[in-house]
Amino acid sequence: MAKRLVRFTEPGGSPDRDGISGHEIGQPITDPAYWEGRWVLCPLRLERENGEGLTFVDAVAAASREHRIVSTALTGRDGTVKEYINAGDWAVSIVLGLQSTEGGLIADEWPGTELREARKLLERKEALRVHSEFLDALNIGRLVVRSYAVRQMTEANYQVIEVSAVSDEDYEIFSNDYEQPKKEATR
Repeated sequence: MAKRLVRFTEPGGSPDRDGISGHEIGQPITDPAYWEGRWVLCPLRLERENGEGLTFVDAVAAASREHRIVSTALTGRDGTVKEYINAGDWAVSIVLGLQSTEGGLIADEWPGTELREARKLLERKEALRVHSEFLDALNIGRLVVRSYAVRQMTEANYQVIEVSAVSDEDYEIFSNDYEQPKKEATR
């Protein structure tokens, strides 16, 4: 029953949202009949800059971010003076679920081909673009993969990949230190 609550009924396409009505805020919807046949995960796409990539229909992400603060102790005073420097990069953890499909249906075989394809993408020595509704809400559009872990799963035709990544944004840095020297006026 638990897997039916979190797995997609079919890969690709869009979820059927008919019949979803407002619910009281703060009250979880615990009726399994309400969730049956509905998608509760957001698909996640990882791709190279050239657009080649993979879409994972079964993905769950978590993100955390620290602020960089310099604390300075003052002589004769308790506590410290805190100076905000900047917000650090996002640390992103993603759990990807892989299943073999055949003709749009889940196949009863271990997803070896899918794992090989995901491995090729995760081992790229470049930043990857990432698209998911969850990460888009946090303005995370590019990731650098720090590591990934795979444990053989023998209980099902399902394979999990745990990815550890950090956000990577483009920056434009301007400096006046490298301006061309001004020519002195000639007389």
